[in-house]
Amino acid sequence: MGDAYFRMPLFWDYTAGTFMAGLVYYLNSSGILIRPEANYLMSNISDLSTIALTLAGFILTLFTVLISFKAERENASVDPERETVFTIFFSTPLYFFTMMHLKNCIKSLVITSVVGFFLKLTLTPSQYLWLYLYNFFGLVILIMTLLRSLVILSKIVQIQKEQ
Repeated sequence: MGDAYFRMPLFWDYTAGTFMAGLVYYLNSSGILIRPEANYLMSNISDLSTIALTLAGFILTLFTVLISFKAERENASVDPERETVFTIFFSTPLYFFTMMHLKNCIKSLVITSVVGFFLKLTLTPSQYLWLYLYNFFGLVILIMTLLRSLVILSKIVQIQKEQ
């Protein structure tokens, strides 16, 4: 399951988010879930968008640290017999795979945030069902992106631990 997810994480994230929004739409149409008031929806979309931007900043920091650390290691004269597992990581395709995933996490969170703010600015009260659905969609994207970033970070820590 993990390999299939990491081959196309954005597809699975957005599919899960769309499924959740569709489920909420169905439950709302059936009267099982009641859409909250407009103020509550506006507050939630602001919170989700802000959290997504903040999380994107943290992932961007991790991204920058890894790039800087790799550049530092490349400039240092390293004895090939004493290379650490972490140093070897920087010269494998796994490094670039990791960086691609982190970059996609940042893009996904920024897009989710911008769309949330855009919906908040442009939708009229009669269209607030879209805000309600987007809150669930955005929450799924936020959670899955955070979990993917944590899995990547834990794998990096595991590599360091093996040294």
